[in-house]
Amino acid sequence: MAVAIDRMKAEDESDFLELTRVFYGHEGFDFDPAASGRMVRYLLSNPQAGAVYLARQEGLAVGYMVLTHCYSLEFGGPFILLDEIFVLPEVQGTGLGRRLIDSAAAYCRENGLGYLRLEAQKKNIRAIGVYRAYGFRTEDRYLMSLPIL
Repeated sequence: MAVAIDRMKAEDESDFLELTRVFYGHEGFDFDPAASGRMVRYLLSNPQAGAVYLARQEGLAVGYMVLTHCYSLEFGGPFILLDEIFVLPEVQGTGLGRRLIDSAAAYCRENGLGYLRLEAQKKNIRAIGVYRAYGFRTEDRYLMSLPIL
């Protein structure tokens, strides 16, 4: 079955939020639909901040990814963070994750961005395998965060 991957539009918000709810539930993350809606509307209104893509199979939303613009002196300036990527369990193993990453790489090339970075939970062995097979490499670093607000 054919799967279309397109940039998200405002009218796709409910499909995006449902996919996000499933993803966050799967990962054990807190899900706040109002906050997620507000954040995705920000990205849709501010393309300089990033982009959201939805994957649809026969019109049904089956996956998504969120790309955000970042900047690093070490990585030569602007780069893209593949902030979130999710494919419904029933379509995992079909190559859709790879196709979403292909779309992210194309976005980088189209926008002159030399790096695509992501983070993965160490326990997510399947995803790490997909990323490594694609060509991502692990780095000897700690991901550290400091909540401010």
